[in-house]
Amino acid sequence: MARKPSKNAVKSDRRWRADSASNVARALMSPAMRAKGFAQIEVVTRWAHIVGPELAASTLPVNLRFPRGERMGATLQVRCESAFAPLLSHKAERVIEMVNSFFGYRAVAKLEVKQGPLPVSRNKPLLEKKPLAPEVARNLDTLVGQGELSPLRQAVKSLGEYVFSGTKKDQ
Repeated sequence: MARKPSKNAVKSDRRWRADSASNVARALMSPAMRAKGFAQIEVVTRWAHIVGPELAASTLPVNLRFPRGERMGATLQVRCESAFAPLLSHKAERVIEMVNSFFGYRAVAKLEVKQGPLPVSRNKPLLEKKPLAPEVARNLDTLVGQGELSPLRQAVKSLGEYVFSGTKKDQ
């Protein structure tokens, strides 16, 4: 008859198991985010996915407060620049709909707009490809292949064009 593994044996097996980065980050961030009023950390981490890139670029979720003992009817506080506040107030119902559709139920009932500075986003300018010399282009084609390329080969070819063109980022 097979013996039941002891609790220590199970713990030692778990010690060597690899966790995904998102699980580790969630375990570390959840207590801090709950202290700030976020019952669901995904509101912050997936804000751009929830409201779209245009709204996410000029807004930031600050607080999500549920009534005591409830999981519906929360108030979501969103920070934005003062010039964007009237537009966000106008789009409040749409933002509430998007957040509720992300949760899958009517979690948020009210949106509070807080005016204030947002963290500076450091959007890196796109690099431009310089034209390649004919012999370098031929070498790249022989390395990657010619004709219809798979998405991976197309990405490798694009990277090769950046590398071989000598494009450098201005600092």
